[in-house]
Amino acid sequence: MGASRDSDDDLELLSYGRAQPAAGSSSSRPLLSNDNEHSHPSSSSPPPISPSRRRHLRNASSTGWLHRRHPTLYLVLKRWWKPCTAILIPFVLLFLYALIHPHVKGLPPLPKVHITTGSTSALGDYDDYDFDSPIPGKEVVYQEKIVEGCSCGITDEGKRLCKVYHEEGLRNSRLVQGTGARMRRVLQKAREGESLKIGVLGGSVSACHGVHPSADYPQGDPAGPGCYTTLLKKWFQTTFPDAEHELMNGAIGGMDSSYYAFCGTHHIATDTDLIVLEFDVNDQADLLYQAFFDQLLRALSEFQTQPAILILGAWSPQVAQDQGYGDPQIVHAPISLYYDVPYVSMKRLMFNHYLRYPKSTAESFFQPDMVHPKARGHRILADLLIAYLESELCMLTHYGLPIVPSISNTISTSDPFSSLVDIPFPLDTLHLVDPITPPEGWESTFEQKPIDALADESRHFVLPSTPYSVPPVGIFTPLRDVVDPRQADPTSGQHITGLVQPELFCADANDKEHPMKPTSSEGWESFVWNGEKHYWVSSTPGSRIRVEIKVNAGRVAVYYFRSQHYNLGDARCWVDDNEKGAVHLSGYWTKQYNVAVVAYIDEKVTPGDHYVTCEVAQTTSHPTNPNAHHFRLTAIMAT
Repeated sequence: MGASRDSDDDLELLSYGRAQPAAGSSSSRPLLSNDNEHSHPSSSSPPPISPSRRRHLRNASSTGWLHRRHPTLYLVLKRWWKPCTAILIPFVLLFLYALIHPHVKGLPPLPKVHITTGSTSALGDYDDYDFDSPIPGKEVVYQEKIVEGCSCGITDEGKRLCKVYHEEGLRNSRLVQGTGARMRRVLQKAREGESLKIGVLGGSVSACHGVHPSADYPQGDPAGPGCYTTLLKKWFQTTFPDAEHELMNGAIGGMDSSYYAFCGTHHIATDTDLIVLEFDVNDQADLLYQAFFDQLLRALSEFQTQPAILILGAWSPQVAQDQGYGDPQIVHAPISLYYDVPYVSMKRLMFNHYLRYPKSTAESFFQPDMVHPKARGHRILADLLIAYLESELCMLTHYGLPIVPSISNTISTSDPFSSLVDIPFPLDTLHLVDPITPPEGWESTFEQKPIDALADESRHFVLPSTPYSVPPVGIFTPLRDVVDPRQADPTSGQHITGLVQPELFCADANDKEHPMKPTSSEGWESFVWNGEKHYWVSSTPGSRIRVEIKVNAGRVAVYYFRSQHYNLGDARCWVDDNEKGAVHLSGYWTKQYNVAVVAYIDEKVTPGDHYVTCEVAQTTSHPTNPNAHHFRLTAIMAT
């Protein structure tokens, strides 16, 4: 109390002049008297003031004006300035940090994406939410700041890739982002310490031709250290080191999606967790390939493990020289969107750069054939895959797995139409009598009240059964084979969810476990090219080969080799004894690359066991060699 009292006395001294004498003093000088005017040589001097006391008085004098003018404010500040300062310090530091290192760049905000179970109530704390056991009626809102921040991921590897390619470059490479549902489930499995099976299907790019030639692999070792497949496996092993992960490379040079659409299960396991598809170089920009790619994605998506599928769009200058920007990507993209399969594209990253620097780009990233990438090109392919996976890993960290919607909101619902879409009043279109006379009562169509009422109708259209579901019908399936809008609505979704997909058949020369075995093959022989590609071949006109097949949905196809080299000739193929309906196949073409292609030879075969016969033709389509009759057969296929 004494120290406090001394401080108060000092303030009083500064406010009113020198302190009054203590009680009983003989001094009678006024409080504001001037010491100099009333001093006397014989009067005694005041006691000396210590240096510390003098500093204290100077500091007190600086606040004297506030005490005199606003005594109440002064007392409040005196009591609360220390607590207030302690509270404000964290906010000041955060403000300074935000100025130095802003988290949100100056880009337009991304839209909010909702994953719901049918209600719009707020979820609350995302960190405490169990995504594997969703609460009915809860909603997760994707915040645009987090979605944008996940473009590059959150690990050191993701940041490295963002620095190398720039964030905008990585975003542009993602031709189709998709919901990422299956991919995040695979990443969650790996994060929990389980091993993954990764499969790759593609052509010579995925087989890593030309990058690491060796005695065992003259065309290039597919497991070489610079191949994109090797780099991808290394990322999985480094990112999820608690288990050993397996990569099965089923790619074969010259093969395209039409082959794997029938024979893909011969080259990767059916319990694969993640499948990478690479066909932008070998496929044709032909609508026929949309049907093949649709069949391939459906067949792979329906594996029992419900694998994640990722399309890798490799690209080459030679394909661009032949087809421009409109390469097989225009065939694959719509199928990718329909099946919710992510699609990363090398072309989207490099196309403009190639237009500006064609020679330097081709020489830096591609081999002299301008088709196959060098090790530097493979690094780009691997980086685009890894950058996408880093992005999905970031989204998994923030949001977990997608919520499975309530069955009443999905295509499997048994609820009536009115429970989801409320049509409170009819709005019929008047029948036109002729093209120049308006129908009777046409004025009613301009009434504003019913038009305005449409804005408030409930229109909750059904969702897929789960975020991992395969679309119930193929993208080209005529719906007249499935539903009839003139009949009453079905009472459940069983007519859709219970559809049986056709079984695939493939007699394949490249199947290591069960290779194609003709029942007769006079004039034909088995042939292996460079230890990689397997065929049945013949150069003798009139020689025949016969292969047994099993038909389910009625379509039969032949897979054969085409090139402008090797003196290729023609063949005729037919089903059973229908030789009159034989389809003529030409092995020669003018394109610069050598690939096998598929051709349907019959589409109305009855279900059951049948056989296919192929005969080397007496004539040839080769433009310069009339004796060119060599023909290479890879597989006989059917649905």
